[in-house]
Amino acid sequence: MLGDGNLVASAWAMERLPAEGDIIEIGSFCGLSTIMLSHLRGRFGESGRRIITADKWEFEGQELGKNLGSSQVKHDTYREFVRESYLRNVRTFCHPPPATVEAFSDEFFSFWSEAETKVDVVSGEPIQLGGPIAFAYIDGNHTYDFAKRDFENTDRHLVSGGWIMFDDSADGSGWEVNQLVKEIAKRNDYELVAQAPNYLFRKV
Repeated sequence: MLGDGNLVASAWAMERLPAEGDIIEIGSFCGLSTIMLSHLRGRFGESGRRIITADKWEFEGQELGKNLGSSQVKHDTYREFVRESYLRNVRTFCHPPPATVEAFSDEFFSFWSEAETKVDVVSGEPIQLGGPIAFAYIDGNHTYDFAKRDFENTDRHLVSGGWIMFDDSADGSGWEVNQLVKEIAKRNDYELVAQAPNYLFRKV
């Protein structure tokens, strides 16, 4: 679920982070991309920079109390399995581990804008949100409206020279986020740096 191109493009950006700002991720699932970001942070000497992620672990088509497809597994059980897998994975493979807020992206960015303090579900400790963003990995709801809000909310806090990576945005992917990235590519305040095949942008 993590294309090689995402690793290469993210590495390019992480090696060239602006001097200030956190790394954020919208949508973490079981933590593979989070672990990638953590690995790259350490590889390029950025271990002191915060990684903060947001996920509610509520999936498209989720119907709590009902079976998952034709299986005997309940949606509730699957959700808890994915959430616990994420926590176990990042606690094991990320050093230091990220902070994670259990929230939808709209909620997360509201908390961020208000510099609110929330519970980090990885450590169980409070974490203050807010401040500049240097790199955003956007992998939440891929519909146009949701992806556009994630972009606009990130843009408010992304510093000049900061980066945005849109997962599942490749041409032909079938996701509406591809429509959004084509619009961003026409803007004067963003530079399209890579299609690998997903889109990576740098804020001018």
